[in-house]
Amino acid sequence: MISNLRFSSMYVYYSLDREGFIEQLCENKDKPELNCNGKCMLMQMLRAQAEDDEPLPVIGWEEVLVFFMELPSYNLPSSNENETNPFYYTDFYSYHFSDTLIKPPMV
Repeated sequence: MISNLRFSSMYVYYSLDREGFIEQLCENKDKPELNCNGKCMLMQMLRAQAEDDEPLPVIGWEEVLVFFMELPSYNLPSSNENETNPFYYTDFYSYHFSDTLIKPPMV
């Protein structure tokens, strides 16, 4: 995984600053007729990465430790649905429609 990160970072460096990459890492700086432009070093790093990659070890099922643990049980108090609520809302609002009627004067 570290080799993948190393190759990726070098490729980003090559993409962003090709002249700096060629100046610092290219092996064929003295042979401009090859026109490798730093690709020689990228290919060399890619080959080294392919050689370094080892398959990850496979864990067999017989090596996996499986255990079970009994969880403690908690008894919650039962809710009493018939219990009356000590807090209640009282609506003191009232509207009498008959009080608002304006009666016409009597002649």
